[in-house]
Amino acid sequence: MNTHLDETRSLRLKGKVAVVSGAGTYGGSGVGNGAATAIVFAREGAKVVLVDAEEEWAEATKAIIEEEGGEALCATADVTDPEACQRATRLAVESYGGLHILHNNVGGGAGRGSVVEATEETWQHSMSVNLMSMINMSRCAIPHMISAGGGSIINVSSVTALRPKAGSSSAPYTVNKSAVVGLTSAMALDHAKDNVRVNCIMPGLMWTPRVAHGSADARETRRTSTPLPVEGQSWDIGWAALYLASDQARFVTGIVLPVDGGFLLTSAPN
Repeated sequence: MNTHLDETRSLRLKGKVAVVSGAGTYGGSGVGNGAATAIVFAREGAKVVLVDAEEEWAEATKAIIEEEGGEALCATADVTDPEACQRATRLAVESYGGLHILHNNVGGGAGRGSVVEATEETWQHSMSVNLMSMINMSRCAIPHMISAGGGSIINVSSVTALRPKAGSSSAPYTVNKSAVVGLTSAMALDHAKDNVRVNCIMPGLMWTPRVAHGSADARETRRTSTPLPVEGQSWDIGWAALYLASDQARFVTGIVLPVDGGFLLTSAPN
């Protein structure tokens, strides 16, 4: 498993309890953004609750964490359901004694079509998956964070929020990923008084299991679409999330952090 900087553990999250949504591992092509983040959190000392709609996928991530000596529990939950979110956050508090970190990773390409083409059902589904899931989880987590004396929430958006992909209309997805940025700002301001920091990561064109079915040419196009001569991977999101979750970012709130290899610096959408 290519984990990049996994040898530099410093237990930055020791004593912390984290909930990661969309934390499951599926397929045979590595781990996705949520799983990578959960694994990095566990390596750095956090006790992690792995939230995923698929129990088997969450268990796969749990097995990786436990094999490395970390500690994790699984919560099978559809985060578009507020009651399921309540159960997941309650599991963290009842099992580990508190909740300090929430990584809102769930999202997806739900929402194809232009404003004219996309149906009302498509808009509602995209909003439920890409925006309301984060609102649901945050609404449940924040009171527990306040009780713990503060916390860190990380919302995952996408460079699509600023650079819609030409030739592949997905207005609902773009709109909702943009809304995640606004949600982050509002939450950061509303809960600063509670010592709850809220930040946003904006992944670029990352190599994850979700794109593993693509051709070698498509992967090369993705790799060369950024100024940096390296390919973005899920672990890059995990390491960015680790900083924002840690006390080293105690004076950081309301930011949007692109993890995109410089993609947003380029002049033309790909």
